[in-house]
Amino acid sequence: MDRVDKLLELVRLNVDSDIDTVMIWNYENSSSANTFYLSGFKGSCSVLILRDDGRYIVTDSRYFEQAQEESAFQLVKHTGEKLTDSVASLLKDLSAEVIGFEAEKLDCKTYNELTEKLDVKFLPVDRMLWLMRSVKSEDEIEAIREASRVAEQSFLDTLGVLKEDVSELDICAELEYRIKKRGGQVGFETLIGTGPRTSLPHAKPTSRQAKRGELILFDFGAKVRGYCCDITRMVSVGEVEEEIKECYALVKKSLLQAIAEGKAGMVARQVDSVARQVILESKYAEFCFSYGLGHGIGLEVHEIPRMGPKFEEPLPANSVVTVEPGIYMPGKFGIRIENDVVVRDGGFETITNLDDDLIQI
Repeated sequence: MDRVDKLLELVRLNVDSDIDTVMIWNYENSSSANTFYLSGFKGSCSVLILRDDGRYIVTDSRYFEQAQEESAFQLVKHTGEKLTDSVASLLKDLSAEVIGFEAEKLDCKTYNELTEKLDVKFLPVDRMLWLMRSVKSEDEIEAIREASRVAEQSFLDTLGVLKEDVSELDICAELEYRIKKRGGQVGFETLIGTGPRTSLPHAKPTSRQAKRGELILFDFGAKVRGYCCDITRMVSVGEVEEEIKECYALVKKSLLQAIAEGKAGMVARQVDSVARQVILESKYAEFCFSYGLGHGIGLEVHEIPRMGPKFEEPLPANSVVTVEPGIYMPGKFGIRIENDVVVRDGGFETITNLDDDLIQI
């Protein structure tokens, strides 16, 4: 059973048994993760029509050749003005009646145009796609490992040219250049913070320069074969104060405790609690991370499952998640360490190979 067959089976079992078609809409310059996952096509501006009796990809002339090279799906050439016209015509020819679609992705304009042209029933199937993608094959896991190796070595290469007074923007440019030089793509928007800006969980790089005695936060990832890794490491410029060392040791303990106790079938909230309690039981409780402990990764950097205080679902075996506890003192410093792990029946299997100690330059 291939991925399309599995998706059709899932939506009929869990959404509506009468679904005869699933439609995957890929807008210009939008995430093509589901399109690639199901068809192999890496371009944008396309629509997949998935049925028991056929798999179709509708796209325009910019992608005719690429679609035929990357996908075994039957190409339907869109040559008119509106993509909705070509899609509606195909759905009429196929006598589609009940269509599963991505409600989170299809915009109102497109939806309204389709409902005006078609007398069909549309049902959201987003969750089924997320659930499918959350459980990785061994080949997908290996792709994430490959991405991690590229990101890790690029990070180590970047450390070799780091020095006092280098700007966050320069650090970011250096790291992303090295990821590309090693054959990867930048997995997501790289986050670099220095000094007091490390207390920002999502510190976008600025012209601020790293000073002696300060921390540098790196949150970065590479993408290889379409799959992302997600890593955070802390670097100090020379020696740092004892409070920073104490907090770092606490965050590392939180990370390792969660990795040691987590396993498939464990409720996501419980894994979060294991890590969170380490910090909450310390004198730094008020600075404990306020976000969820981690999230799934794969074709996109944020997928399910998610680990946080409100997530009651058990972690599925062979999902890949981040573990990223932190301590954040506004205006002073922040510390986060993030590893990627495979969720196995016997426990978490760490993908990230970088040393998780504080790195001093």
